[in-house]
Amino acid sequence: MRHAVTITLRAGPDEVTTGTGAVDLLSPGRRFTRAGVVMLVAVGAAALLIPIPIIHLVGIPLALLIGVGVAIHQFRSVARLDRITLACPKCDAPNHLGGGLGYRTATGPVQTQCESCRRLLELRWRAA
Repeated sequence: MRHAVTITLRAGPDEVTTGTGAVDLLSPGRRFTRAGVVMLVAVGAAALLIPIPIIHLVGIPLALLIGVGVAIHQFRSVARLDRITLACPKCDAPNHLGGGLGYRTATGPVQTQCESCRRLLELRWRAA
C-alpha cells in the first residue's frame, strides 16, 4: 500500500531539510514473498557454483549464508521509501535516500550519514 509522505532530514534541532515522497507499506504476505524470492536466488547462485572446482567449497555456503541474512532483513522490513534526493541540512550536498531493501520502522527515525560531509542525519517521514 503506497502512501504520500513528507520526508524530514534533520542534522540538529534547527537544521532541517524537507521534501515529499512515497512510502510503500509491506504486508506480512508481501514481506514473506520478498524473503522467499531472495532465498530462491541464493539457492540458484549456490547451484551454479556446484561444477566450479575449489570455489564451490567456499562459494556455496557463502551464497546460502548471505541469502539467509538478506531474506531475514527482507522479512523484518515493514516499509520501503521510494528513491528521493534531499540536500544535507549542514553542507547542502545532495543525498540519495530510499530505494533500498526497506526499513524496520514505518515512521522513522532512521539514522543515516550525509554522502558528502559524513555527518549523522536523522530521517523521518509522516503522512502528507
